[in-house]
Amino acid sequence: MKKQRVLFILILSIVVLTLTIITSFFVESRSQKLPAVIFSEKVIISSRVEGVIKSYSVSSMQEVKQNDPIAIVANSRLLVKLETLRKERDKYVELINSAKTGDYLKTEVYDLEHDIQKNRKDMEAAKVELDNIREKYVYLNERFALGSKKYIAARKMYDNALLSQSDFEKEVKSYRDVQNEQSELKADSLVAIETIKSSQNIINLLQARSSIISSNVNILAAEYVIDLNDVDAKIKDLEEDIKSLQVYSPIAGIVTDINYLPGENVNKGDVIAEIADLSKVWVIAYGSSFSRLKVKVGQKVKINCGDGEKIWGKVVTISPVMEKVKSLSSSFETNNTYTKIEIQFDSLEEAMRYVTPGERLFVRIYF
Repeated sequence: MKKQRVLFILILSIVVLTLTIITSFFVESRSQKLPAVIFSEKVIISSRVEGVIKSYSVSSMQEVKQNDPIAIVANSRLLVKLETLRKERDKYVELINSAKTGDYLKTEVYDLEHDIQKNRKDMEAAKVELDNIREKYVYLNERFALGSKKYIAARKMYDNALLSQSDFEKEVKSYRDVQNEQSELKADSLVAIETIKSSQNIINLLQARSSIISSNVNILAAEYVIDLNDVDAKIKDLEEDIKSLQVYSPIAGIVTDINYLPGENVNKGDVIAEIADLSKVWVIAYGSSFSRLKVKVGQKVKINCGDGEKIWGKVVTISPVMEKVKSLSSSFETNNTYTKIEIQFDSLEEAMRYVTPGERLFVRIYF
């Protein structure tokens, strides 16, 4: 009786094993196991201003909520620039009020006359300098003519061996020195002439503006209003930049990358951190050319999680081309080509309890 029971159990085990093998073979023939990676949408956080990273309020792989502080960028020049613009704005407001009441003549015209007198002084000084240069040039021309004759004579004597090399070199040096002085005087004269022309042009422009101010108050006020609007726009932009010195998270998620250290310089647009958006997570499976032919959109997928849990999803897209993939797991490297198959979780809330963005695992797609 005991032998019969053992035989029965043995036969039953063989039947169960056979059924398991048949079932596994059937499942294998109607499905495919593929390597896969968990992906999430990444949001990059860029600095809106240039400056220095003062500090981070988060660390890598830390969970953050929307509007949580991420980092502080320091830029003291922005505050100085803002203060300067505010003073400039106050000046334009005062000038507009003065223009409307006629008091502008006491301010703007006075400043213009002061600038005109300054440029006249610069122009007169340049004229005096030009006269001195011309006198020097006349004297230098005489020296140059005499030096040329002495150089030619010395050259002939040297060629006929009537003058030593050292004496000849002295004559050459004297001749070259006069030439250099001439070149310097020419350059100085050009600078003086340009200064005279520039000063005269500036004087003409200042006098024209003074005439406009004295003849038409309304035009002046309108010009100041335009300037004031321009300054207001700059102040508004600068205030926004100053607000941007404190960087906040635009979404809830996980900080995956911190790209700078406190004390490092950043430019406008530099990516200072990256956040994984956990509300947008999916799986990419990597299949062969066979997979591309057998896998269809909508097919069920079993995702084997690292802790042994199994969750479900479905195929949503299949890449029409094969792509090179460098690595599919931490245990081996490959440069083969694969078909990318995108898989969507049936329940994202359930999935986030068992998987992590960046995790490598295996999935089974059922045909």
